[in-house]
Amino acid sequence: MNILFVCSGNISRSFLAEILLKNEIEALKLDNISISSAGLFVFPGNPPDPKMVEYLLKMRIPIKSHQARQIIKEDVDWADIILVMERDHAREIERFWPKVKGKVELLGKYISEGQNVDDVVDPFGKSSYYYRLAQSQITLAIRSFVKKVLLDKT
Repeated sequence: MNILFVCSGNISRSFLAEILLKNEIEALKLDNISISSAGLFVFPGNPPDPKMVEYLLKMRIPIKSHQARQIIKEDVDWADIILVMERDHAREIERFWPKVKGKVELLGKYISEGQNVDDVVDPFGKSSYYYRLAQSQITLAIRSFVKKVLLDKT
């Protein structure tokens, strides 16, 4: 299974989701799962957001090098599931690549089920409150995704 996380700049939300899911997969010793992340409006090569790095270090999760990268057609073709942070991200991906519609999902659906699915808040450049909110949303969503999707399929 190939999982792609997408946000705006690929330095905060999709970066965090990628690292958290990789950590979960490694801890659970799950095989045949690949994870990547990209952004829709990227400055290629940007480093990860220091506040997200700090959060991962507090959780004792090792971080390998990361540079922001733009989503491309090959990413969309590669992915079995594309998890986006906002409805606008889903619309943008589906506008560029209409055939992917069935594999694009809001990451927030793994936190709040039903029709009231929340976007994952974009904390970049905002106060620590928004960082804590985004970190909590992503952490909860990743744990739920692992239970509902990955553990049910293994």
